[in-house]
Amino acid sequence: MNIGFVVYGSIDTLTGGYLYDKHMTEHLTVRGHRVDILSLPVKCHPFKFGDNFTSFLIRRVAEGGYDLLLQDELCHPSLFLLNHRLRRRVSTPIVAVVHHLLCQEPRPRGLNSLLALPEAAFLDSVDGFIFNSRSTQQAVFQLSPAHRPFVVAQPGGDRFRNRISAAWIKERSLQPGPLRLLYVGLVIERKGLLPLLEALADVDRNHWRLEVVGDTSLVPDYVWRVQQTIDAHGLASNVRLSGTLSKEALAARFIDSHLLCMPFAYEGFGIVTLEAMNFGMPVLGSTNGATPELVRYGGNGLLFDRGDLRALAAAVRELHTDRRRLLGMSVAAHEAARVHPTWNESMQRIERFLEGILKTSRYP
Repeated sequence: MNIGFVVYGSIDTLTGGYLYDKHMTEHLTVRGHRVDILSLPVKCHPFKFGDNFTSFLIRRVAEGGYDLLLQDELCHPSLFLLNHRLRRRVSTPIVAVVHHLLCQEPRPRGLNSLLALPEAAFLDSVDGFIFNSRSTQQAVFQLSPAHRPFVVAQPGGDRFRNRISAAWIKERSLQPGPLRLLYVGLVIERKGLLPLLEALADVDRNHWRLEVVGDTSLVPDYVWRVQQTIDAHGLASNVRLSGTLSKEALAARFIDSHLLCMPFAYEGFGIVTLEAMNFGMPVLGSTNGATPELVRYGGNGLLFDRGDLRALAAAVRELHTDRRRLLGMSVAAHEAARVHPTWNESMQRIERFLEGILKTSRYP
């Protein structure tokens, strides 16, 4: 297959969505397919709409002679009108790769209603979907109910290929001292770091430490609010903002930490959730989004409603005290990750789906 793939900026960007896109691109390339990355410039949200009236992408697609065109759904502000212009030039089937919906992120309902208009228009303009979770699939079909072919291919958790042992999981869980909590993700509002800090501020300082791993450059105002919250509650000795880490350094954090702590993050899937479980880390996650597809409450983690700060604080206190329960959850997390599909297995599902789209498409 000769495939064009539309993304914003660089496919090497360090987020879960881009990691998914990169795994898919590399798998298809290794399998003998050609994948051209068609990069759109990164802009502030309102300026993305102007891309719908340019001809750059239309020319690239027409010149590429692609069998299929993949479009990362995050690019929908640039494509919801342009796709209709594209149809007049080429007959290439368009498949959207959907990580999560912008209009599902936590924000005022009125604003989300406005954001849903171009997002729904984009979803209506494509011929099929690749979803990273059942949660994402359901959200899309609520917004754009017309039936089109789709595949759900969850990310794998085996990127690190670790060999963590049951003995180490036991030793780590039963070690005395504060719980070592790990947050991995962009420092942005959707990931819920501020309410996490507010909740932890009510827990004895000797019971926990939190390391925040993730890019702090995207929303400086939010990072400033995070720092102000740390200072206001006197958490400087408990919270470490580490920024972006290398793959090797992140693996070391997974090995050493007790819990992945992202209880108020909205995730279309949350690759880091599965990666943490692969290191035997239980997850303190959210009831929103796709986390409940991976986390069984009380088994391999705990789930929290958005804003339930008291429940989170109580859970941290309990797990600090009851290390046997922490051990049981750690073992369960490791086992759940072990039986989860690998990246290769999920990417094979996508490859078969795309080949099927090409065979059954109404386009010549």
